[in-house]
Amino acid sequence: MIDIDYREIDRDIWETELEGFVPRVVHDMHVHVWSEAHKGSLEGPAEGLRMEIDYAAHLQWAEQVFPGREMHFLALGTPIPGMDLEGHNRWMADQFAPDPLSRVNILVTPDMSPDHVAGRARDLNAFGLKPYRLFASDPAECRIADYLPESQIEVADDLGLAVTLHLSKKIGPADEDNLVDLEHYTRRYPRIQWILAHCARGFNAFMLETSIHRLCDMPNIWYDTSAVNDLYAHYLLMKHEDRHRVMFGSDGVVCACMRGKYITYGKAWEAYTGNPDLPHCDPTPTFVIYEQLRQERQVAEMLELNAQEIEDHFSGNAIRFVDTVDRLRGM
Repeated sequence: MIDIDYREIDRDIWETELEGFVPRVVHDMHVHVWSEAHKGSLEGPAEGLRMEIDYAAHLQWAEQVFPGREMHFLALGTPIPGMDLEGHNRWMADQFAPDPLSRVNILVTPDMSPDHVAGRARDLNAFGLKPYRLFASDPAECRIADYLPESQIEVADDLGLAVTLHLSKKIGPADEDNLVDLEHYTRRYPRIQWILAHCARGFNAFMLETSIHRLCDMPNIWYDTSAVNDLYAHYLLMKHEDRHRVMFGSDGVVCACMRGKYITYGKAWEAYTGNPDLPHCDPTPTFVIYEQLRQERQVAEMLELNAQEIEDHFSGNAIRFVDTVDRLRGM
C-alpha cells in the first residue's frame, strides 16, 4: 500500500465536506506515474516527481483519497530533464493498458523529429502528447512552439491526438503571446483537442480575469482543474466557460498529496505548507487535492450547479472528451 500519511484531519474533511460532493465515478484527467528504472542520467536520491508509483499504486492511492469511488485516469508523461524518456513512455503505456477507460499522453520534447513523434504515437497507441516547458531553453518565458514545435503540432493534427499544455509565461493565460498562439493553433489544426492544464495554468485568478472570454471563443479547448487552490479562478472558469469543457484533474500523486495549499498574493502563487505554531486553531494542513476540491465544491454551491453538471465535471465531460479523440484517432 502506498503510504500518503492519511490523517484524522483528512478523514474529517472528506467525510464532512467532500463525501457528498464527489460522485461515485471519477475520471481524473491529470495524473503522473514514475519508475526509477527510467531515471536515465539523473543522480541523487529519488525525490519530488521521482516518487515511485505505478498504475496499481495509483488505484491504492485513489482508494485512500477518494474512498469508494470508481477511478479512471489520463496519465501524462512525467517531465524530468535527463530521464530515459523513451523507456518511461513505453512503461507508462503498458501500465494503463489494462483499464479500457484510461488513456496515456506520451511525453515529447522539442528536439524530437515529427517522424519520431508520429512513430512513437503509433507504436504506443498514444492518446495524445504531453510537451512541457521545462524542455525549452527558457522554461519561464517560452512560447508554445519553443516546447511544442509546429511540426509536432502537425503530427498531432494528422493523427487526431489530444495535447495537454502547461502554459509558460509569468502571467500564463493572460500573456498575449499565449493567447495569439492558441487562437492560431486551435483554428489551423482543428483535429487536435487541447487540454489547458491547471485551469489554463490560472493558479492566480487575475490571469483568467483578463483572458477567459478570449479562451471561451477558441474551438476544441478543454481544461483540467488540477492543483488550483484559488476559489475565484475556479469560479471564473465555471461561470464563463462552457462547463462541458471543464474536467476534473488532481495532479496526483506528488503535487496532489503535498500538505498545504497553493496560495496567491499579488501576481504570484506558491506552495505554502502551513504554520505549525498557530495557537488559536488546529494548524494541521491537509492535502492540496482536498483544498482544491473544497474550492470546487464552494463554486458549485455559488453557481448552483445541479447534480448532472457535477457528475459531468467529474466523469461525463471526460468520457465525451475521450470519445471525441478516439473517433478522430480512428479507434
